[in-house]
Amino acid sequence: MIKNIFFDLDGTMLPMDMEKFMKLYFTSLAEAVCPYVGISPKTLQKSVLAGLEEMYKNDGSITNKMCFWNKVATIVGPDIINQIPVFNGYYENEFILTKEATSESPYPQKIVEVLKNKGYTLVMATNPFFPRVATERRVKWAGLNKDDFKVITTYETSKYTKPNPNYFTETCKMADCLPEETLMVGNDVDEDMSSSKIGMDTYLVTDDLINRHNADISSYKKGSLKDFYEFCCELPSLKD
Repeated sequence: MIKNIFFDLDGTMLPMDMEKFMKLYFTSLAEAVCPYVGISPKTLQKSVLAGLEEMYKNDGSITNKMCFWNKVATIVGPDIINQIPVFNGYYENEFILTKEATSESPYPQKIVEVLKNKGYTLVMATNPFFPRVATERRVKWAGLNKDDFKVITTYETSKYTKPNPNYFTETCKMADCLPEETLMVGNDVDEDMSSSKIGMDTYLVTDDLINRHNADISSYKKGSLKDFYEFCCELPSLKD
């Protein structure tokens, strides 16, 4: 019986033009931090992308935050670790510029309201590449309240990333959830549907579907976010 609902954020609960987002992200990040940390925008982008790739390979021995900054430091030098507050300032301020690449759907709010009223445990299982401040910003852009989620995965606390099944095991432990009682909702076939490997149920949101390898998706429950809202309306109440 499903008791817990895990949500992906970008492209699922938060409609996003990913190409536009990345362009705005690197442009605004460079303008905000390069003058202070003494590296070029090109070097900044190279080091950040390398750090992101390193988090994909994290073996769980350190947090994603440590994994990211350790890799960045190998490219731009160890002094960058002392500049982390400058980057945090970016996420507090200029990161808002990337909101232009997102839009707000009426359905996330409706979905959360229905599931809360029925007693489901909700988790924002977004890939934990970003600091908490940037993740909570994007949750807000989706029209949602961070307090509605028992856990929001961020790079400070997570030690794995999707599609590594260990990410889902780790997140279930954080939320005190059993995988077999949990439904993962997401738009990325490779990353979100890999939750099924640890026994989680899945729902593939198709509005901004990502299917890099043209995988067969016929076996998944799937539909638009509107369809998922209707699916939630049919779920049994856990309060009865």
